Amino acid sequence: MKATLGCFLVACMLFLSGCAPKPQQTVSRTPEELDALARNLVLSMAAGKYEEASKIFNKQMAAAMPASKLGELWSGLLVQGGRWLQITRTKFIQESGYRVVYVTAAFEKGSVDIKVVFDDEAKVAGLWLVAFQPAQVSSQYTAPVYAEEDSFTEQEVVVGQDRWALPGTLTMPKGEGPFPAVVLVHGSGPQDRDETLGPNKPFKDLAWGLASRGIAALRYEKRTKHYAAEMKDIKNMTVKEETIDDAVAAVALLKETPRVDPERVFVIGHSLGATLAPRIAEECLASQRTRIAGIVMLAPASRDLLDLIVEQVEYIAGLDATISEAESRAIEATKAEVQKIRSGQLREGELALNAPKSYWDDLAAYDAVETAREVGLPMLILQGERDYQVTMKDLQGWKDGLLGEANARENVSIKTYKDLNHLFISGTGKSSPDEYLVPGHVSEEVIDDISEWVKTAGQARD
Repeated sequence: MKATLGCFLVACMLFLSGCAPKPQQTVSRTPEELDALARNLVLSMAAGKYEEASKIFNKQMAAAMPASKLGELWSGLLVQGGRWLQITRTKFIQESGYRVVYVTAAFEKGSVDIKVVFDDEAKVAGLWLVAFQPAQVSSQYTAPVYAEEDSFTEQEVVVGQDRWALPGTLTMPKGEGPFPAVVLVHGSGPQDRDETLGPNKPFKDLAWGLASRGIAALRYEKRTKHYAAEMKDIKNMTVKEETIDDAVAAVALLKETPRVDPERVFVIGHSLGATLAPRIAEECLASQRTRIAGIVMLAPASRDLLDLIVEQVEYIAGLDATISEAESRAIEATKAEVQKIRSGQLREGELALNAPKSYWDDLAAYDAVETAREVGLPMLILQGERDYQVTMKDLQGWKDGLLGEANARENVSIKTYKDLNHLFISGTGKSSPDEYLVPGHVSEEVIDDISEWVKTAGQARD
């Protein structure tokens, strides 16, 4: 589940990739034949026959994903999903002229859709992991006890425009207003507007909880989810295209919304969205149209994201106090990818850890703590002490950088919660991915703390 937890195992949209094929006007193989090829590809990987699996790759794909690397990535999928079970279904479709077969592969802990893209010679030109669905988990959402559903309304809105317009939901308190308002910014990976993970919807919890306390909330589909196919065509992609531009557009929308106080609009970021919140703020402050009143950061990283990625893989592999051969291969493969990025060996157009060179170069040049100091806005930083994805080490970096003797800031507040995990849901014992499969809600204490801070910070600007 590493790529689906809203964490820093970057899964923008690609899992494996060669060069995308051009749309084809003719089909050299029937859908049934392509279905069989895709099915055999997955079965070969499951059997450990990576050389055989890669025989149907085109030249570009074979260069980008040799058999050895294909094996390492399948090992990583076994760490994520547990024991391989079977193919449960396949589906042939045409997407914008591309011929695609989706293969649903079942594992012990859930299932994953593997998207196989064929060129006009029936060679595999692209391979993507679309989504991991935890096994036997109800997706039925139940409202948290702190949500007063008769105190707010919800309406569909559109964030941004033209090519990247995104569907969203505005949760608005009842009454005349004007109300303070927040934009919710996702963690990494192709997230929906609720940041859904199994039965849990932390962004829906936040929106309903805050609206019940008189704060409007805007949440929206992440671009890498809503436009997954189109995103792969972006050259030199960075977090600007993945996250920042849409967050700024959401701020602009809120500031123009009736009954929203345009002087009391805040950004709330979670995980990657929290780490990028100072940069989002920097972009927002560049224009009067998008100026914000402050930022809330839920589990922001202060360290190099590559370090966090390695830590997460090692942590999950060691949860049962033993590291299997597959887990060991996955750890070593991750470390090798990190080393490739840091050594400068990653070439233009090549992926490492599911993201291109431009993505990693951009993040390497970004210092979240330093940017936070420079923007100077009121800030609230919240951290769960049971969080293994962004840890107390990262919180210490924020304390040193914003509250240290040389950099003390009076408008920065920091709070930790002893029993909360990365989703800010309560639990006991050592945190693990399995607890995200258990229904829960964002802690009411977190809702109350954000609500009080937003109202106080907004009033301080009056």
